[in-house]
Amino acid sequence: MKVLLLDTGFSAAPIYDSLVESGHQVWVMGNRLGDIIARKAGDRWINRNYSKIPEVCEDIERLGIEYIVPGCTDVSLETCVQLGMKNLDDFSTNNILSNKKKFRSMCANLDIPAPCEISLDELPREGRYICKPVDSFSGKGISVFDGSDYEAAQNSMKLAREASQSSDALIETFVEGRLHSYSAFIEGHVPRDSFFVYEGSSINPFAVDTSYVEYGLPESCQKTLANSIEKIARALNLRDGLVHTQFLWDGERPWIVEMSRRCPGDLYALLIEYSTGYQYAAKYASYFLGESCAATSSTSRYILRHTVTADHRTIYGGLQMYSSTPIKAFYPLRALGDELEGGHAGRAGVIFCELSNRQQLVEATDKFLKREAYTVS
Repeated sequence: MKVLLLDTGFSAAPIYDSLVESGHQVWVMGNRLGDIIARKAGDRWINRNYSKIPEVCEDIERLGIEYIVPGCTDVSLETCVQLGMKNLDDFSTNNILSNKKKFRSMCANLDIPAPCEISLDELPREGRYICKPVDSFSGKGISVFDGSDYEAAQNSMKLAREASQSSDALIETFVEGRLHSYSAFIEGHVPRDSFFVYEGSSINPFAVDTSYVEYGLPESCQKTLANSIEKIARALNLRDGLVHTQFLWDGERPWIVEMSRRCPGDLYALLIEYSTGYQYAAKYASYFLGESCAATSSTSRYILRHTVTADHRTIYGGLQMYSSTPIKAFYPLRALGDELEGGHAGRAGVIFCELSNRQQLVEATDKFLKREAYTVS
């Protein structure tokens, strides 16, 4: 089949590789010459900004593309939805899932365990609250404030609106808890294969950079999440495929934060595949192609994923570990001599470490979260 992958970034590489290995003729679209998939695709790379719908349509018709697969960006999924491709949710459904305010309203209507939205008019009042853009990502424009400080609330709203494409923001109750993701493939609205991942932050509290597959969450938590996803899937009549959810676990119950139907970034697919043996990227792509994919979990390994960043602006001179670390793989994102910004904006690469048991995994995670595992020089 002739397939178009809307993404040339490194995170979508496992998707691209799975499509090629399945024997499809794969074209890719993106407007960055240096992207790894653009280089690998050769003359099947289309140098195009895939948010330009009319131009994308022209390329699809010219090449006789039969199926389109979104990559790991919100824009790639939005473009696929707007193109009205089969095996995809409709525009209104995607809008509910991608807009944090609309999603929060839906959760309230369905009695889904989630933080509660409040309006600026309800402040000041006691408690901690979080303010975020309704349509941003990677922790941009997010802040936490004391509800009794009305000026702080106004400043948070201003910050969030400035980071929002639609200049809209959401205030909700702040939930204390450990952040996790619940990645499930639904069929007939019911979660079938699913994975839980602990997600931590070492440099920006609202941008995940350290994670591992979590095997030990209580059955009650897993059941609540599965039931919630099924309820949402039935209410929105979601098509079969991936549903990726972030939630906070407070030790007693999960609180659903947000949901998406695209493949997560920073090589999340490889985290699942390295940890469990499950062909996550191939399974994700299969639903958009209307194919079956007999992915199975064949192992339980203790894999840590971390996005490597610099503490401050610097010239990238390499990665030096502070102590012996069992590295399984390192995927560089910058060349030696490049200037790195400090923090999450200056990603130097993604590293995977394999530990012998859960205790070692937790200890290694703690070092990475405390910025005590390596230095970027």
